[in-house]
Amino acid sequence: MKKQLLMAVVAACSITAQAADLSKTYVELGYSKSDFKDNMYFDDKTDLDLVGHQVSLSYEFDSGIYAGIHTKRHKDTFLIAFFDRDVDLNENLLELGYVAHETENGRFSVGAFAGELELVVEDSSSDADLYRLYTEYDYRFNQYFSAFAKLGYESLDAKEASSENGLWTEVGIRAHWGASSFSWEFSEGKSIEQVAFVYRYSF
Repeated sequence: MKKQLLMAVVAACSITAQAADLSKTYVELGYSKSDFKDNMYFDDKTDLDLVGHQVSLSYEFDSGIYAGIHTKRHKDTFLIAFFDRDVDLNENLLELGYVAHETENGRFSVGAFAGELELVVEDSSSDADLYRLYTEYDYRFNQYFSAFAKLGYESLDAKEASSENGLWTEVGIRAHWGASSFSWEFSEGKSIEQVAFVYRYSF
């Protein structure tokens, strides 16, 4: 009986020890918000709080290469000439990256996003090609908390507006429990700021 109890404690500790696993193999579901920083799509008087959900799926291969799919669906309603207008922001990105260096508590990666940003106002839509190149560092403080920071270059090439190119950053902190984690994340590009609260399940 004592042996069985000891084995159970060891098993529980091993699960806890893996709580802050920094693997890129996961599925995510979150609540997020987008804010436009300039008048690329709207004038300065239009105040939009586009909110909605995001879903991500990522897989890391034994070689350190990882690939992912990321989607966001955000929506808001605002008033134009006494009529409500629905605004939808759809973001669809593919990600490809490589874990270039790994230590006991951290991982350094390089990667890229490629995809499309679609803005729909009622029946009218505007599309932009979105590209990002980045470096990322994940750091494990202990078995319960980790943080990450991405720094890179973003190119937002709108088909009906001028292109926006510049610095892109994303930071976040995660609280881990077993294979699950909850995170607060903030990203800022040339035109859009985004904040998210995300649940992740790591495999």
